[in-house]
Amino acid sequence: MNAANDSIKYFAAWLAALFLAVFGAKLWVVQLYGSPLPWWDQWFETASFFTHWRAGLLTWKDFIAPYCEHRILLTRLLDLGVVWLNGRWEPLLQMVVNAFIHATYAGGLAFTLWNFLGRRNGGLVCFFLLPFFALPYAAENTLWAFNSQAYLLAVCFLPALVGLGFGRPGGGGWWLGWGAAILGLFTMASGLLTPATVAGLIILRTLKSGRIEIGNLITLAAALAVVALGAALYVPYAGDAALRAHTVAEFTTALTRNLTWPFFNAPVMAAVLALPLLLLFILYFRPGLESPRAAELLLALGLWSVLQSFALAYGRGNFGEDIPASRYMDKLNVFVIASLFATVLLGQHWWRGKYSKRFGLFLALAFFFVVLSGLCHISKIVVENLVLPTRMMTLAAEERVATYMTTGDEHDLLEPPTVRPNPKVTLGVLRDAKLQAILPASCLPPTPAPVTGRFSAVSQWLLHHATLILYVGLVWFIGLCGYGLARNPSGLAWENLSALIALLTLLAALGFAWSKEPIRRETIEREIHYRLAAHFKSVNNPTRAAIHEHKAELLKNQ
Repeated sequence: MNAANDSIKYFAAWLAALFLAVFGAKLWVVQLYGSPLPWWDQWFETASFFTHWRAGLLTWKDFIAPYCEHRILLTRLLDLGVVWLNGRWEPLLQMVVNAFIHATYAGGLAFTLWNFLGRRNGGLVCFFLLPFFALPYAAENTLWAFNSQAYLLAVCFLPALVGLGFGRPGGGGWWLGWGAAILGLFTMASGLLTPATVAGLIILRTLKSGRIEIGNLITLAAALAVVALGAALYVPYAGDAALRAHTVAEFTTALTRNLTWPFFNAPVMAAVLALPLLLLFILYFRPGLESPRAAELLLALGLWSVLQSFALAYGRGNFGEDIPASRYMDKLNVFVIASLFATVLLGQHWWRGKYSKRFGLFLALAFFFVVLSGLCHISKIVVENLVLPTRMMTLAAEERVATYMTTGDEHDLLEPPTVRPNPKVTLGVLRDAKLQAILPASCLPPTPAPVTGRFSAVSQWLLHHATLILYVGLVWFIGLCGYGLARNPSGLAWENLSALIALLTLLAALGFAWSKEPIRRETIEREIHYRLAAHFKSVNNPTRAAIHEHKAELLKNQ
């Protein structure tokens, strides 16, 4: 961690530790709270897209057709590919695939930051990124199998920014970035903010140099062309009109809430979080900056997240209360990541003398732990106020579907609380004979040997060993920190401060995970079934109360 420059092989070890820890943490969330029953938007996806596929009516228009205000081509390709390869539609498998995608993106972001920051302190880069991807504050994207578009947006954004923004116009990387920018338009509507960010980067570069070079002019034109294409593809969705900000006050309140993430009810934190990037912006225009490309990358990352915050403040100004919706936090975190690494870059710029070096390192670590406290706090809020209530809703929905598949009485499915958002859509899916061959076991009549897909065993093994994968990742991190300390003859000198603090923090994280490991899915579901039984008793529905009491007792015996 404390080497001046890291070899690619040494850094690959850090990337492996980061991937395993993030992948294991996300699998653990799925293992504890994931539902085998399709949830929310998946029912609409099936009622239209999969229904056309099974009926042999699928065309290219179905792939790019609007979904609300988005065109989710990549999500549809991914979901169709997973179902086709697996032979069956299984939400838990989709969640595992999404977790893999996001963990891979975490590694890609770590490599990009390490490369732009001078290929130094690779361990510190991975250590700083770990909580942003391992903590469950964005659990909606982890547990809603349909929400792969949030991850695919990020996967397209990173190569688009690096390739288009930093590649030589006409070169292979530049064309790859331009293609990624176009593909990003088919993830979410806010995909057009990626080429807008590249355009902002070119303008920033032009302001610094005082002139625009032909290569930058070409990139600017290419980026603006993609922005124009994204605007042309955009389709307003009337159903979201109520969620938009309708007054300046609503917009500014929502924007402040976004920019203070992961803190809330503390508007001053917006200034604290923005300060490193503001200082870097000022320093960028001063002569003598050693790493202008790194500064441009971090400022572009911050700009992208700010643009996302503005878009969310307008489009979802009336959605959420004290904190933004969990599924949007994978966009908001990029601003904080950029600001954190801005402190690292500022420290590198000031590391000219002995005391300046110490101050720069202390500044980055202090900023990291302030942010970490916010990440932990907001993760706790999301689990308690979103994840657990959602699991209660999905358990109630699972019971309604199972009862309907046993009795065949549609009133069993329509009786609330039931499948969300529209049980009639679910009823249409369950009754579609052509969909029977791909429906998950939770949507079929009960049987002693439920049908499974080709990769069900693999996904179940991964979920069953989620904590083991997480432990391996954390222990790998700890081992690499120990190796870095052992190979440095200065021992416990100041130069090893980052490695020592990382080692202690990772040991604490391992201890925390170990203390929570006894929490089992069965225990969580048993308590939720008891709560559901109490609810149905309170509304004088003894039949459903008895169903959930029976399920709770079965889990208790396990």
